[in-house]
Amino acid sequence: MDYLKERNELRAAPIGAARRRHFSDLTDQFLIEIFNSAVSEKDVHKIALIGVGGNGRQSMTLGSDLDLVLVHENGFKIDEIAEKIWYPIWDLGLKLDHSVRTPAEVRKMATEDLAVVLGWLDARTIAGNQDFEREISSAVLQDWRASTDKRLPELHEMVLDRKDKFGELAQLIEPDLKESYGGLRDVTVLRALVASWKTDIPKAVLDQVNEKLLDIRDALHTVLDKPTDKLIRQEQPAVAQKLGLSDADQLIRQVSSYARIIAHHSDVTWHRVRSSGKKSGLLNKFRGENRSPLADGVVVQDDYVVLARDVKPENDPSLGLRLAAASAQSGHLISPHTLDRLASELPKLSNPWPSDARDSFVSLLGSGKQLIPIWESIDFAGMISSWLPIWDRVRGCPQSSQVHSFTVDRHLLETAISANKFTRDVSRPDLLLVGSLFHDIGKGGLKDHSDEGAEIMRTLAPQMGFDAADSKTLERLVQHHLLLPETATKRDLEDPLTIRSVAEKVETVDFLELLHALTIADAIATGPLASSDWRQSLIGELVARVKNEIRGERKEIDPHLSKDKQELAMRKEEIVVEATPIDQGLAITVVANDSTGLLGIIAGVLSLQRLLVRSARTETINKRAVTTWRVTPEFGDAPDLMQLQESLRLALNGSLDVFGKLALRAQYLPKPINVTSSKVLEIKGVSETATVIEVRAHDEPGFLSKIAHVITENGVDIHAAIVETLGSEVVDVFYVKEPTGEILSQERSAQLMKALDYACNHVPTAL
Repeated sequence: MDYLKERNELRAAPIGAARRRHFSDLTDQFLIEIFNSAVSEKDVHKIALIGVGGNGRQSMTLGSDLDLVLVHENGFKIDEIAEKIWYPIWDLGLKLDHSVRTPAEVRKMATEDLAVVLGWLDARTIAGNQDFEREISSAVLQDWRASTDKRLPELHEMVLDRKDKFGELAQLIEPDLKESYGGLRDVTVLRALVASWKTDIPKAVLDQVNEKLLDIRDALHTVLDKPTDKLIRQEQPAVAQKLGLSDADQLIRQVSSYARIIAHHSDVTWHRVRSSGKKSGLLNKFRGENRSPLADGVVVQDDYVVLARDVKPENDPSLGLRLAAASAQSGHLISPHTLDRLASELPKLSNPWPSDARDSFVSLLGSGKQLIPIWESIDFAGMISSWLPIWDRVRGCPQSSQVHSFTVDRHLLETAISANKFTRDVSRPDLLLVGSLFHDIGKGGLKDHSDEGAEIMRTLAPQMGFDAADSKTLERLVQHHLLLPETATKRDLEDPLTIRSVAEKVETVDFLELLHALTIADAIATGPLASSDWRQSLIGELVARVKNEIRGERKEIDPHLSKDKQELAMRKEEIVVEATPIDQGLAITVVANDSTGLLGIIAGVLSLQRLLVRSARTETINKRAVTTWRVTPEFGDAPDLMQLQESLRLALNGSLDVFGKLALRAQYLPKPINVTSSKVLEIKGVSETATVIEVRAHDEPGFLSKIAHVITENGVDIHAAIVETLGSEVVDVFYVKEPTGEILSQERSAQLMKALDYACNHVPTAL
């Protein structure tokens, strides 16, 4: 048979279990032909070709490895036969995971390696003596069941390590469909738990969800034609189209919903296994009667939070939140039976919520990391949708910014968890926690998410029982949750108008402290790019100045640069370059005589040295320009400082054609695809002394140099620049003036913006 041809023809077949079974049958036929050619009739009873993993389950996708074990009787010379089987597979360029073992060797390996146990759960004879597989499977299962007390903790530790390494499938923007927690690997683990006879699972439900995830994996392999399980952003639209979905967002929401089911049953099953291992016999009977109270109507029994015996949920609308808070605060999971009972018997919360319900909700949010498993369990039971219907909007919702790793719902929970660290720094920790949970609730709509979120909070906060003043504070927190980071990183903090505009929005020091704490929590929950020391120091500086403005305690503003940077400007060397290692890169300071186009030239030299600009600022002191840069090497190590200094000297005296070399380099750079068009804006009302232009674009090597070059080519001076790169996106803010020091006229500003727009969207990366 022409295996590759028939395999390729399957690409056009509809994604689904039938195609995977057909592909597995084709693969079996291919392997049987190879086996029959390699093994003589007299030896066939001494050998077996056994499929494990996807081969064993007959659920292969077009990108699946061939997972094969060649089993032979002890003493049989297998080497020559093994080569005759493996080499035809390798010759076709197929990826093969193979081993050659005797039955005794397989059994011994299974006692030492849990991966062998998991793989052998799906063992199936493809060709040869079927007795080998039956003998080995029986022995492996016998050993597995006999050693579960010792080996289940080891297996659970493997699950937790994998969860820590690969994250949770339901919450990730770029998940690993197999290894992330709640993925295909966990279905296999759950089947191993069932095989241990220690527990049971809802097999029909998990089988159905498993097939749905396999469909997505199958589509991914078909699109890429290679065995990857990482569903990265750039492949999601094609995978969604292959599955007949509307867009990548729908795909990620589906992945999240399937993963939640698997993760939930995994959590419950592992908790059940751990609990059952702690108690046995008569002692267990007496301990089973020990019910320790946690809250009104809530007790803990056998490591589970359950309802007190005389509780009637139908008469207590706040019971669900009270139980959830008690569970999270105590660190115990909620009994599955209790979840089912609450979901079916709890009445709707009144509008507004009773005060005890609101207090329990705040307590739940203040539980730290334990918030996640409890929230997931009550959400899975449908209670979150009952209490907060608006949550349906963000559940599993992807993020548009690549700075984020988590879906919107998980990001909100992580922000609330991070906010716990700052509850002692504000006068109203309850508002901080609630504001943190809902700060991005406006995402998933068509309008600006801060505006839409504020509209939602205008209605939601009173429904939750907050009074008018607190409701207004929550609304404003959501409305202004980006105010501090956007101002600190995009505006000139030396400009009094900047400080005044922020002070007018925050109004009071109490609100400013709430907003500052929310800002830090949001950044931590987003990731390292958003929570860098550089960003946080700028935000801290802004907050300090705004506090002084609000309190009427304006003091003389310190120079933007530190004293050591000022001293650099006084040095007599033509060019001064200093570099300090920082997290993931270098902090570079360059001092040179101020001149037209200086920023673009320095940025160009940095690009030629394979340094990616993450942030930059510039200031002139006595006609000496001091520029500070945060850069990371594009690859490899950072360049030699002396080499960098010499390149800058040659560029500034005209001996090095920076822009010519950048243009040459641009010919060999990979071109991004599906990049959103850049946008150029004039930001009005933020400076009284300069015209402020903001450029939002996809980052590429040499981009800052190109923009700075365009500005100077249009006869405009850059008075100051505030540059920041987040992921693959840049937001560059330029304070510009005429060479005479005047603000640009409306006509000149429009001309410059048009030139920048053309350069961003139509001119190659390097000029």
